[in-house]
Amino acid sequence: MSQPLPVSDFEWLSPEEISLQQICQTPDDATTGYILEVDMEYPSELHDLHNNYPLAPERMTITPDMLSPTALSILNEMNIKPTLKSKKLVPNLNSKRNYMLHYRNLKLYLSLGLKLIKIHRVMKSTQHCWLKDYINFNTEQRKHAKTAFEKDFFKLLNNAVYGKTMENLRNRVKFDIVQTKKRAEKLVASPAFHAFTIFDENLVAVQRKLTKFCLNRPIQVGFVILELSKVLMYDFHYNVIMTKYGDKARLLFTDTDSL
Repeated sequence: MSQPLPVSDFEWLSPEEISLQQICQTPDDATTGYILEVDMEYPSELHDLHNNYPLAPERMTITPDMLSPTALSILNEMNIKPTLKSKKLVPNLNSKRNYMLHYRNLKLYLSLGLKLIKIHRVMKSTQHCWLKDYINFNTEQRKHAKTAFEKDFFKLLNNAVYGKTMENLRNRVKFDIVQTKKRAEKLVASPAFHAFTIFDENLVAVQRKLTKFCLNRPIQVGFVILELSKVLMYDFHYNVIMTKYGDKARLLFTDTDSL
């Protein structure tokens, strides 16, 4: 979050303005940044090398035909049916289609062997380290915290800002607690009605979907923060750990900010 993040002057580039060379030569700390939609090929010769930590993860639904023989064997032994329906963030070795990424991620992925097939579109914006002082201040305060409360407090001050950049306002609902039958029937009859909960005969909670809202969260900032976390993690894994230890190092678990 202390890295350059988009702030203003968002603009789609015309096909004539898109230059891969210019984008790849843009410094990490430049005042102009790019978000791209691309197609990339994952060369088969990289599959064994990248099997521990595939580049460019995607949000996708895992279907039974995607499971490995080992995974299917474990499910069979435990008598579990593969019925997962929700989408998950999945690192995989598939080629990418209409994949959204930050220009720093593109530079790293290309340097590690992925092949760019096509650039669909590019958004340009002004960027600078507008959160750096705030993040560094809270980080320093957390270092000097003397109680568990203070440590959690200064950590939350940073996390809360990130959370707001990624807030999906479409998930919000109207929530009414009513005590009369007439009011409850009116809310249930609304086209926006979603669900209700009966607490007792005189108390009901009614949920309604929002019919109008303002999309005023800077989701482009949250997107870039997540992208830059991938840059940090992949760069450390491939350009530090793998360079030093090679196939002696095997990745067991990973998260957004840990290996």
